Amino acid sequence: MHNITIPTIKEMIKLNKRFLSTVVALVFLLGFTSVAFAATTETFYGGYSNSYSKGSIVVDLTNISYKKNVILSETEAGEYFDNADSLNMVMDYDYDMDEEITIKDILAYYNNYNGGVPTYYADTAPVVVTAKTAMRTFYFSYKGDIEKHIYEPKYYSFDEYFYNFDNKQVYTQRPEDWLFADGTTAILNEPGKYIFVVTDDGLVSSSFAGIFCVHIGDTTSETQAPKNLNEINVKPTNSKVLVNGKVVEFEAYNINGYNYFKLRDLAQAINNTEKNFEVTWDGVNNAINLISNKPYTPEGSELAKGDGKAKVAIPTTSKIYKDGKEIFLTAYNINGNNYFKLRDIAKAFDIGVTWDGVTNTIGIDTSISYVEE
Repeated sequence: MHNITIPTIKEMIKLNKRFLSTVVALVFLLGFTSVAFAATTETFYGGYSNSYSKGSIVVDLTNISYKKNVILSETEAGEYFDNADSLNMVMDYDYDMDEEITIKDILAYYNNYNGGVPTYYADTAPVVVTAKTAMRTFYFSYKGDIEKHIYEPKYYSFDEYFYNFDNKQVYTQRPEDWLFADGTTAILNEPGKYIFVVTDDGLVSSSFAGIFCVHIGDTTSETQAPKNLNEINVKPTNSKVLVNGKVVEFEAYNINGYNYFKLRDLAQAINNTEKNFEVTWDGVNNAINLISNKPYTPEGSELAKGDGKAKVAIPTTSKIYKDGKEIFLTAYNINGNNYFKLRDIAKAFDIGVTWDGVTNTIGIDTSISYVEE
């Protein structure tokens, strides 16, 4: 454990009791696969997210060459610590389940539901890791005794942050009751492998902690990089789909455990129902516009049958607007078409989605409202 300042579990419980309120379902927009050949600034998003926010945890990392998700066994994860027992360190508390959350728990969640731990590769130091949102925990570790970083924490007072947010001050010395302020920074100055665990400000209940790794000068990673660093391979969804009770064939893909549908296919499938929506493209502003309660105007290629083969997906960089207001949804471009998570679109337009695991059937029902999983 190296130059780490985190609240004790007692302090975190105290913070949760003061700040956590209504239970909100966990949604993750973690581990975006956006990468680049040249060193660039990458952004990690974690914690609670919705259509208006990519995540309650936001961290910037500079000088990154590329990024990918990596499945980490507990043995492999233990190599980031001087003592592998650090994986049992308590980082948060789940009031819904009435249990402590350890690094091991966070690691398991990312391995099972995120396709692995986001890992950022840098050819050379330094890498600057900066909190862009307030946090209860900004923890990092690496193996060895050499000081490999400059740690620059900033703090907010709990009371000011919660009760006098507009006039809150940033402190360089810890107040009695505190959380990390945005602008807290770790400058990683030497080659090595680092692991970070971060939790958000505690204002949203059940917002799971984030975890990511930084590898500097990891020469073995060069042979692991994909040929096109923006691409990921995706497989077709094999589920049957019913739209208002009728079978409809979609070219859909499973990405990180979620079903992604072609946006225009969904619009066409529910056209002329009480939940129909229009889709327009603004090439000047690189923006997708979604308009509620308006019939969809087909382009002619909707609901074309797929070939059943795996494809290459690239994260969509376009802005997305719903009824004139920008929203934040995860989307991928596959063969020139934009694919969105079915439940994201269903939630945006209050469309019912059901799942029958026995028959492997997805139901899309415009006569009922959307219900969270």
